Amino acid sequence: MKKIRLSFLLVMLFTYLIGSAQVNTDSTIATAPQLKNSIDGNSETRKIYKRKGNLYVYWGYNRAFFSKSDLHFWGEGYDFTITDITARDEPGGHDFLTYIKPDMFTIPQFNDRIGYFINDKTFINFGHDHMKYTMDKQVTLLTGTIATGVNDGTYNNTEVLVGDDAESGVYQTERIDSLPGGFVEEFEHCDGLNDLSFEVGRLEQLWISKNCKHAFSAQGTIGTGLLLPDSDVDLLGQAPRHDMEEGKKAYHFAGYSFSASIGLQFDFFKHFFVLGKLKAGYINMPDIHTTVGGGKASQHFNFIEPMLVAGYTHSIGKH
Repeated sequence: MKKIRLSFLLVMLFTYLIGSAQVNTDSTIATAPQLKNSIDGNSETRKIYKRKGNLYVYWGYNRAFFSKSDLHFWGEGYDFTITDITARDEPGGHDFLTYIKPDMFTIPQFNDRIGYFINDKTFINFGHDHMKYTMDKQVTLLTGTIATGVNDGTYNNTEVLVGDDAESGVYQTERIDSLPGGFVEEFEHCDGLNDLSFEVGRLEQLWISKNCKHAFSAQGTIGTGLLLPDSDVDLLGQAPRHDMEEGKKAYHFAGYSFSASIGLQFDFFKHFFVLGKLKAGYINMPDIHTTVGGGKASQHFNFIEPMLVAGYTHSIGKH
């Protein structure tokens, strides 16, 4: 939790510094486009990798790391909260073919985005971060009331087992499987913890080739988005909204996000680039759909998302 918060603060600070540096750099270029050569007295124009008016698209893959969160569940006959829940991502892509076959390349966690450069250093974009979230098998404290099924009762910080069907546990003790279970046997945003977000970014050129066809840059972004998860929840034995066997999905706008990122980008042959980014943010989902009977859940947490993407850019007008 502390590491995720620290990483988020570092990303925000770096993004701010890049933005400040760009303002100063742009001002210098605007007022003094020619820099004096102190050796021979000749003047030269600083080379800039031209980006104004460029439209770009990219595709790539990510990993995701989540802070602990409390999960609140409510519906007919129950209203309870479980605390300090840990979860992991599901990156997929167990072999190379997964990433190149037309019917499989969207199985792993991926990123796709389209953007536009307002000027040589400022850009906007819109895209989709497809992460996955799977609750671990773990011991938690449950507080609330349940008036349905075998777990009928009132609970006050009662130690229970959740994530019964998860493949791995946070920790295994001699008594973990002896605790009462069947409360939340599975909780996943399995077909995507999908963050549809809009970003504003600034770019700092670090190097440009003599022929101006290749460049190396640092960038920073800030953004906000809407969460469209497909949640698979096995709750108190009730029928879930998501049903893999019947092909039923549970996509629903469940909340919102705020994020910031830093990255390094290598452009080559004017039209292609590779970008490595570290993104950090906050997700709040107060309206998660869980069961066929109208059950809901809420949670909020921080996340860290490293990604590697490849893209294509091209000018869409005369500039």
